[in-house]
Amino acid sequence: MASDPRVPGAGVFGDLPPNYMRSPPPVNSDLLRRPSYCHAAFALKQISKGKAVGQKAPLWVRARFQALLFSLGCHIQRHCGKVLFIGLLVFGALSVGLRVAAIETDIEQLWVEAGSRVSRELRYTKEKQGEESVFTSQMLIQTPKQEGTNILTQGALLLHLEAALSASKVQVSLFGKSWDLNKICYKSGVPIIENVMIERLFPCMIVTPLDCFWEGAKLQGGSAYLPGMPDIQWMNLDPLKLMEELSQFTSLEGFREMLDKAQVGHAYMNRPCLDPNDPECPLSAPNKDLRESPDIAGRLQGGCHGFSKKFMHWQEELILGGRVKDTQNALQSAEALQTMFLLMSPKQLYEHFKDDYEIHDINWNEDKATAILESWQRKFVEVAHGSIPQNSTSEIHAFSTTTLNDIMKSFSDVSVIRVAGGYLLMLAYACVTMLRWDCAKSQGAVGLAGVLLVALSVAAGLGLCSLLGLSFNAATTQVLPFLALGIGVDDMFLLAHSFTETGINIPFKERTGDCLRRTGTSVALTSINNMIAFFMAALVPIPALRAFSLQAAIIVVFNFAMVLLIFPAILSLDLHRREDKRLDILCCFYSPCSSRVIQIQPQEFSDANDNTTTHSHATQITTTVQAFTQCDAAGQHIVTILPPTSQISTSPPSVLVASSPVPPSPTDSYGSQLFTPSSSTRDLLAQMDESKEARECVPLPFFRWNLSSFAREKYAPLLLKPESKVALLVSLFSPYT
Repeated sequence: MASDPRVPGAGVFGDLPPNYMRSPPPVNSDLLRRPSYCHAAFALKQISKGKAVGQKAPLWVRARFQALLFSLGCHIQRHCGKVLFIGLLVFGALSVGLRVAAIETDIEQLWVEAGSRVSRELRYTKEKQGEESVFTSQMLIQTPKQEGTNILTQGALLLHLEAALSASKVQVSLFGKSWDLNKICYKSGVPIIENVMIERLFPCMIVTPLDCFWEGAKLQGGSAYLPGMPDIQWMNLDPLKLMEELSQFTSLEGFREMLDKAQVGHAYMNRPCLDPNDPECPLSAPNKDLRESPDIAGRLQGGCHGFSKKFMHWQEELILGGRVKDTQNALQSAEALQTMFLLMSPKQLYEHFKDDYEIHDINWNEDKATAILESWQRKFVEVAHGSIPQNSTSEIHAFSTTTLNDIMKSFSDVSVIRVAGGYLLMLAYACVTMLRWDCAKSQGAVGLAGVLLVALSVAAGLGLCSLLGLSFNAATTQVLPFLALGIGVDDMFLLAHSFTETGINIPFKERTGDCLRRTGTSVALTSINNMIAFFMAALVPIPALRAFSLQAAIIVVFNFAMVLLIFPAILSLDLHRREDKRLDILCCFYSPCSSRVIQIQPQEFSDANDNTTTHSHATQITTTVQAFTQCDAAGQHIVTILPPTSQISTSPPSVLVASSPVPPSPTDSYGSQLFTPSSSTRDLLAQMDESKEARECVPLPFFRWNLSSFAREKYAPLLLKPESKVALLVSLFSPYT
């Protein structure tokens, strides 16, 4: 807009002081010159002068730290683009470390205290007994549907047999081969004898109450064939009788001696049958001829034996639950039956088949052995659950090592939906609470950027933990992302709120430094305290808690670096946006409330006091007023600021349009109507034909609403009402009544 050539110094900014636009109003200038409460250097100087009392040492430390933060903030503001680029580059590079993250699901590795008695005993067992003693247990538990019912009955045990038999026949096809229980089960003390028949017949380790009866043989797989004899299985195998028949053809003295030491005897052939009417029940069974059911409680008294009575003794505690005994310690009843199938460990399975010609074409390794065991265990659980009819009086519960690992993995897997939902809600909250209609105070984009920076710092911290070899667990994946979000966003909100409170009397190049000087100390103290607390918690000897504490401490370090280094760069960039009067989130557009200069042209004005003036002739007064318009503090309409000086000239015949805001002197003979700075600009512009220049920024009702005004004007008064207090107390105590 061109200046009036008739008026000297009436350019766009006229003869205004160079710092006029950033200088504070003259009112309350004493308050503005007072140092803030956080200026420790000023307080220390007052103590040195004797004008105040206090401890110098803490103030000296605080003053030095504030000076350091001030220098850091000013440096970040000067190089905000570089700091932001380098920070994002470093944090993004560390986030790539999440690709090598390892999740630990082994209960022993997570919750067994390092150096405890349990860990020492486990280590001793592995060292003394070797890998052969390691096996995995698959449990099959049967309980009655009606609590307290005795399960030591023929029907219950036959039902248990049906479920165990279905589970023992599970087969899986993997890598082009079929794998059943007899191939992967744990076999204790397999004799080193080059006899294929004995190797195929050697039984699996199955701990079951069915071993007290002949039906326990049905769970054993494997078979052998001899010319002129039916298929040899454990259901019809009498080891002593077989040795006698084979001794006619070969010498088996060594094997016979081994059977005698193990007290194998007749194996299952001389044990009673649960169902004597079973056509497969051998004639050697004690109750076959009598056709009567066995004394189940009596047979289970003291436990059962496997095929070796000397080395395979299953105590009552392993096969029965909820036992009830009389005064003579005789077993009366029980409420649960348990069968355990023991499988080889992955290393054992790999060693067992590594030289087998049948698997030479599948590139056999320990990982494939693990996959086979896990696949079989999952199918074992599935088959066991569906092995009995729905209308039975008992329930079957199957549990395997893989089931536990699957549960731990499901708890440890990161829920992308929950994490993304939590961070999106925080993004929305930050945007709503920090967005304002006044572009000079709105920080919606800053809130969005702050939450995204917190997410990046969490990813970078976890990526560094992965590179350092710290394994993740359920606590890390389920708790830590949200805990770190709360800690990081808290400091971000504090810093952003403090930045908006920075006064315009602070030089532009020092505003970020002043913000860090006033708020950085509080942020640093809270972050350092959190770091120390988490690092101290890492002294806990539980591996899972130790890993969680170390990871939390590292994330707090990254959050602290983000708040003090990268986020101030965001604030500095936003400061330039605010100075240019651009919109908050749509920063490419200028705000309609941006400052404008209005040139007011001379108009004719009739003196309102013609009837009382002593002048008989008309007077022409020409005035040029420079007006700077901007949104008021409430953001409701445009306010024009009149500078303290105006150029006035008189010539007939014209009228006064506007004059200096200085009150008229007693010698003012024109009786002009004057407008003070407190007068509304609309009163002045209403007399102009160019009234369209005075645009008002009238926000929509939705934009006028914010969370702060709602809490201050609606929510807080509602809580202070007696009715609300009574209702709140009643709702709190009602669950306990």
